[in-house]
Amino acid sequence: MKSKSIDPKSLVTAHVYGDTVEMSTSLGGIPVMQKLNKDEMINRITGKVVQIYHATSRADPKNYESLRATFKRLKRLIGANFQGGRSELWLTLTYKDSPMTDSDRLYKDFKRFIRRLRAKTDKELAYIVVIEPQASGSLHAHTLLKTLDKSRLYIANADVAKAWGQGFVNVRRLKDSDNVGAYLMAYLSDVDLNNLEGEKVSNNAPKKIIKGGRLGLYPVGMQIYRHSRKGIVQATKLTGSKAKIKQKYNLSGVTPDYYRSFDVVRRRGKTFTIESEFYSRKKAELKKALQEIKNSSKK
Repeated sequence: MKSKSIDPKSLVTAHVYGDTVEMSTSLGGIPVMQKLNKDEMINRITGKVVQIYHATSRADPKNYESLRATFKRLKRLIGANFQGGRSELWLTLTYKDSPMTDSDRLYKDFKRFIRRLRAKTDKELAYIVVIEPQASGSLHAHTLLKTLDKSRLYIANADVAKAWGQGFVNVRRLKDSDNVGAYLMAYLSDVDLNNLEGEKVSNNAPKKIIKGGRLGLYPVGMQIYRHSRKGIVQATKLTGSKAKIKQKYNLSGVTPDYYRSFDVVRRRGKTFTIESEFYSRKKAELKKALQEIKNSSKK
């Protein structure tokens, strides 16, 4: 029976964001195709340039794949920047004139809003703003907001509404959480947050799907999120053996909190297995502490 973990000697790509260390094996070697621009890719071996296929319909499977990839990047970005607590807020901004379907207008309105909010609070604020479509086609925005100096952030609902000036708003404080990204994204998609690659899973496998049907509402090609230039960092990305990366992040001897694998069929029928593992560094510390207590009690 195959072990439910990646071989310690395997080469992996790791993404580290917030409390999470995510590791995945690759298809092996350097990818054959390299992106040149938004419309073209080049074959590294033959030098042939080919056109990139762009989805034109919401129902196009390529559109669904693109959305999954976007939400994966968003989840990592949120995890790298927001952990919940006194310096962070989650704002929901809606429009009274419905349906409002212009994403360009939303981002322009948001830029004015954030300028007013910074002036009102007299604080340096960083943000990630995410568009969510409703079944009517109307758009509204979810914003994760934090102070750069980690000082307490409080803004009254009435002050946010005045700065927004477009419709209903809601202000809530994010509780300290190991996974703010999953908490927010549960409101934005029907993606199984443990299954962002979309592989087939057992019918009995636990899922983290809160809302259904959201992905089918996103217009093709819409920029789903933006963030401030200052105060927002990308997830750390690195490659190396699984063993060395676990050692770097003090995970040696700790089993993953979640493991998955799926097969990818390449040309000529050759199959590769992709494996992924997720670790919580806080849980790893707790596991090690409990193990030390257990070991000392046996002496």
